[in-house]
Amino acid sequence: MNTNSYQNFVKTIEPLTRRHERSKVFNDFLTASICGYHQINIQSKLQIKDETNEKLYMETIASYTKEEINTFPKLLGIFIQSVHQAPYGDLLGEYFTEHITKGQNGQFFTPTAVCELMASLQAEPNTVENKSVADPACGSGRLLLAFAKSNPKNFFYGADNANTCAKMATLNFFLNGLRGEVAWMNTLSMEWYGGWQINSNGLGILPIEKEDSRIWSHPPKPNENKDQQLTLF
Repeated sequence: MNTNSYQNFVKTIEPLTRRHERSKVFNDFLTASICGYHQINIQSKLQIKDETNEKLYMETIASYTKEEINTFPKLLGIFIQSVHQAPYGDLLGEYFTEHITKGQNGQFFTPTAVCELMASLQAEPNTVENKSVADPACGSGRLLLAFAKSNPKNFFYGADNANTCAKMATLNFFLNGLRGEVAWMNTLSMEWYGGWQINSNGLGILPIEKEDSRIWSHPPKPNENKDQQLTLF
């Protein structure tokens, strides 16, 4: 993660938190960004709009002034710059844990160095292609990002019970060019709340229902020989 980008992100988002609750601002930023990268928006070059997506976007920004709304693309620009300068980093997850959860509610994200170690134990760099890689409790997706850093030519599947986490993972997938899916679901009870396909049928993010979700309809079978969070199948 680029330190300067992270500091700029914190500095830029801070004024919004004086009038709005911090976790809401961050979650709304994620939602608005995902709406902007909707597959129809990208593939039609904004000539065609998805009505459901447009409605969600307008509902998301409704409580903000015009000046406040203009902060969202600035935040996205900083995030994009961070990914460009330090691919497969996790600016969003760092902000989330430092300024929102602060380690509460059991949301302790695995440190990046540990994620990279866990990923390296699965495979040597550039030795795995066209496999499905899944994390049933992905958080912001940093374990999957760590694996993608050394073996990017795969399909990545993340699931998390927290809405904000699933959205962070979705944006991290998209801006790092990963192909796959993120599900907002309970992987123990298989209760489904929502999900997104990322770069699966062309560039862009596409909201999906559980019937269209591979990780919900065809979850990886338990490996009798391993008990690891990251699963290749």
